[in-house]
Amino acid sequence: MMAFTKKCFLVLIIGLSLILACKQTEEPVGKDTRLKVMATIFPLYDFARHVGGDKVTVTMLLPPATDAHHFELKPNDIVRVSKTDIFLFTSFEMEQWAYKIINAAAEKTNMLAVEAGQGASLLPLSALHQHDAEDQPARQENDMEHAAKFDPHTWLDFANAQKMIDNITTAFINKDPKNSETYKKNAQSYKLKLLELDQKYRDQLQNCKTRTILHAGHWAFAYLAYRYNLKYVAAYNMSAEAEPSPQQILMLIEQVKEQKLQYIYYEDLVAPRLAQTIAGESGAGLLKLNNGHDISKKDIQSGESFISLMERNLANLKKGLQCP
Repeated sequence: MMAFTKKCFLVLIIGLSLILACKQTEEPVGKDTRLKVMATIFPLYDFARHVGGDKVTVTMLLPPATDAHHFELKPNDIVRVSKTDIFLFTSFEMEQWAYKIINAAAEKTNMLAVEAGQGASLLPLSALHQHDAEDQPARQENDMEHAAKFDPHTWLDFANAQKMIDNITTAFINKDPKNSETYKKNAQSYKLKLLELDQKYRDQLQNCKTRTILHAGHWAFAYLAYRYNLKYVAAYNMSAEAEPSPQQILMLIEQVKEQKLQYIYYEDLVAPRLAQTIAGESGAGLLKLNNGHDISKKDIQSGESFISLMERNLANLKKGLQCP
């Protein structure tokens, strides 16, 4: 009787061991199966959130109010990105350091790197800087302009923004085909919002008293100006690192006076000192424009979206350009 009991006990132990072994191969209860997405800048972050919905978790690589052009990549940043499923960057014109992440992660992970701006319509920097040369202050080239051939702020052309949505959607479907219909539906809904926004800009900026955007900040709004047939003048180069010379500032002040501009524009990352100087000398008022990627921590915490930022831009453009 005792021998029989021992055998039963041994069988019971073996059975429990097999059950435990099987359970260890199953997915842990409550495990987050959503796609892990890392986006470099706010437009991509916001686009990914709208396309992915509750099927993805999205984080932003660059801290708020960081200059993406000259972002200094740290080893920990590469580690963070390599732990994600998808890495979204705009282009090698915008994030010239993105190749470092791609090369580092390629051999170690299954991370998918996506150039979201691939296929976008691009504006050559050389053509932009030569356009209306008599109205533009002379520019000192910097490292960014030596390296980049095209203006990287592609999302400010809303047709390009739609292309970026398509690229993000394709990436999500490739990594998570079972939720493809959700991604397609969300993308279509968001692209309709971009179409509506584009039409608002066209309708409300077509009969303005002045068509010149004088921007006391870095070169960022050329796509927007080109799309809606506006003239764009910026005080700084691509990264706003090189201060305009006194002669350049005087030329900007003269432009405001000659064209009787009632407002000049400034942005978050560039201190408004120059804008205040020009306004003080010319009598013009100040209005803010947001390029979409230089967003503050406060804006993110308050729930700002790409579309809400662009709607605020439209309101300030209408006021500054004196649109009916």
